[in-house]
Amino acid sequence: MFENKLDISWKKIPHVFVITFIIIIFTPLAIIERLFAGIKLSEVEPKHQPIFILGHWRQGTTFLHELFSSNPDYEVMTLYESVFPNHFLYSSPFFRWVLNLFLPETRPQDDLKITSDLPSEHDFAIANLSSMSPYSGAYFPDNQDAYTKYVTLEGLSEKQIEKIKRSYRYMMKKLIVKKKFKRLVLKSPVDTARVRFLMEMYPDAKYIHIARNPYEVYYSTKRMHEKLISIFQLQKGYQNLDEFVLETYEGMYTKFYNEVDLIPQENFIEIRYEELIANPIDEMSRIYDTLSLSGFNEAKPYIEKYIESNKYYTPTKYNIPPEEKKRIFTRWQNIFQKMKYEKAFT
Repeated sequence: MFENKLDISWKKIPHVFVITFIIIIFTPLAIIERLFAGIKLSEVEPKHQPIFILGHWRQGTTFLHELFSSNPDYEVMTLYESVFPNHFLYSSPFFRWVLNLFLPETRPQDDLKITSDLPSEHDFAIANLSSMSPYSGAYFPDNQDAYTKYVTLEGLSEKQIEKIKRSYRYMMKKLIVKKKFKRLVLKSPVDTARVRFLMEMYPDAKYIHIARNPYEVYYSTKRMHEKLISIFQLQKGYQNLDEFVLETYEGMYTKFYNEVDLIPQENFIEIRYEELIANPIDEMSRIYDTLSLSGFNEAKPYIEKYIESNKYYTPTKYNIPPEEKKRIFTRWQNIFQKMKYEKAFT
């Protein structure tokens, strides 16, 4: 709030009081956890390098993340852990049910089931640990540009980069302890533009990039923001949502394609959303095989069970006019070519 000069819509003042009250309630837990777990965490080293799922919002990263989470040999960050990264080691056994009381039955953007134990994006945790995340901009959309820079990390000082790394390492050490040193599968669209940043910390990590038809990504991302803005914002909203989506996607993938070759070939695979949805078992088998991940045969029954439980979910179809396709393609032409999607608007 002080970073944004207390610029709050008067209609959102009750939200500010609720958030502040929650912070006051949980701050003692955060202090206790940092004091008593700090020494133990300083000695923690991962037994396995993590697996990172990369891809812009609405490209199927959630589906892929949940397919991995169905394997008991892998672990993910849950929604509770990402919302309360300062104290989840001690508080999650007692307070997960509290978060469930405030959650809707489904995600507003796509009607998928949501609970405090489902896989979540770890950049929510970074936002709560340091505020140095584009997700902090959801509260202050009038000042979104001040937070969008944390997508690509370009223009940040070494001190700022190091602060984000400290938050990242602290989060990871806590997850490693909480998940009993199992291999972590992490998903945050923001990481798509942070390959070099991640490689510096986890040089032997595995990376899965999931691509999707950019036309559908554009409309689905706009729909996501329109659904979520009113929930989180403490100000009036994005001044130009259309340009925000176009610019963020363009910046993210320009950075991604500039850095993706840093990843050793044996540690990287690219898949397509369309193929994952059509043949999830085959695609998961290809991922395990390409990245030399063990245990697919043991994981297969769990993956099949998850697929069966979600078989009635139908992705939204978009009927996009040719003139809209032309406009989008003009902005994202290089990305269309890199991903090998057709322009298809004539």
